[in-house]
Amino acid sequence: MCLLANGLFAASVFRQYRAQYPERLLLRLYRAEAAKLALIIGLFVVAFVTLDGLNIPALLAAYLVTQIASTLIAAQWDTQSGDHGKNRHDEN
Repeated sequence: MCLLANGLFAASVFRQYRAQYPERLLLRLYRAEAAKLALIIGLFVVAFVTLDGLNIPALLAAYLVTQIASTLIAAQWDTQSGDHGKNRHDEN
């Protein structure tokens, strides 16, 4: 679910990306997030309806862990790299 929804989001936002039009990028971000949420809700509904014996708390917990994993990994990576948010160009 997460891979499909986040892939759709990235493809929607960054296809034919034009940096000179930031307002269009913002609109794409909002539209892509709405489409992502609709897809996730639809996939959850399909899973709830079609899969007998589905452990709903386990599914929701796995989804939550998957969603926050990238943030936790990025925070850990930043801590290990020693940057702590510094801009590399400011060090000169």
